[in-house]
Amino acid sequence: MKIFIIVVGLLELLVGSVLMINPRLMAAYKKGNNALITTARMYGAAAISIGIFAVYIYLNFENTILHEPFLIVFAAFHFLVSLAIIISFLLKQTRDLKIAILHGLFFIITLYFLIQ
Repeated sequence: MKIFIIVVGLLELLVGSVLMINPRLMAAYKKGNNALITTARMYGAAAISIGIFAVYIYLNFENTILHEPFLIVFAAFHFLVSLAIIISFLLKQTRDLKIAILHGLFFIITLYFLIQ
């Protein structure tokens, strides 16, 4: 679980930083309007927050009281991001489900650790 937390946490920090600094570096936002870029930056802020939380948990992993609250927040974040993308897909607002699948996988893995 500790390796999963730090890998996904660092990934969230990386992607969140790119989205905060310059979302247009990512293919999905190259031609985005100002509202889309603002939304991407807001997602970047959320991803950075989750990444910081993950790094904190990794550095304080021996404090097992923190594990359950972290896993609940982590699961909620990944489930809701995946759900948001799926809703946009069903409404034909996006054609790409790769990110939804990735967040869905992170949600399932997080649930696995939460249930154990």
